[in-house]
Amino acid sequence: MPAARARRAPRRTQEQRSSQTRGRILDAALECLASRGYAATTTLEVAERAGVSRGAQLHHFPTRSALVSAAVQHLFTALRSEYDAAFGRLPPGAERVGAAIDLLWKIFQDERLAAVLELYVAARTDAELRAEIAPVEAAHHAHILRLARAYFPELTAGGTALEDVLDLVLDALQGMAIRRLVRPNDPSTERALARIKALATAALAAPRAERKAR
Repeated sequence: MPAARARRAPRRTQEQRSSQTRGRILDAALECLASRGYAATTTLEVAERAGVSRGAQLHHFPTRSALVSAAVQHLFTALRSEYDAAFGRLPPGAERVGAAIDLLWKIFQDERLAAVLELYVAARTDAELRAEIAPVEAAHHAHILRLARAYFPELTAGGTALEDVLDLVLDALQGMAIRRLVRPNDPSTERALARIKALATAALAAPRAERKAR
């Protein structure tokens, strides 16, 4: 048997081919959302960017809302993995609350996530899109909370301080990300980020101080 044939890679299974096609479609949808916005993201445009037939794209995602919500879920999964890996690389003794918020803010500046914020606004008046997006967003929030509990186990005992502070931080960063779309070089952004970190650190320290005082 020729060496070239012996080294030939095994043929992909149908499931592998289907998964790769699905991944190309989702990546193309995210690229289109980021570069052209939701209004211009059509199933035909996404199929052309992904290099697949319209029939193949509709086989995986029969409606635009289904396609968009799957793309958002695809993005959220990737961002959580990136965040988890980045937090794991922080040096011992790093100021963990501030470092966690810095990493979150870096993620919020991803142009693909900016496209997701646009979808949230569009979902206000699009019932079909809202029905698709809402469970994806809820699951993502639950994942983020689980990550926070794993990163800060000492803050999970007693009360809901960690969850409350996380919601406050996420809402604040989301608002800053929206403002950054129209005021990208606003010097107040860094001051706001520093204030968010200081407030979060103080809010999380308070319950621990109360427990020690008892």
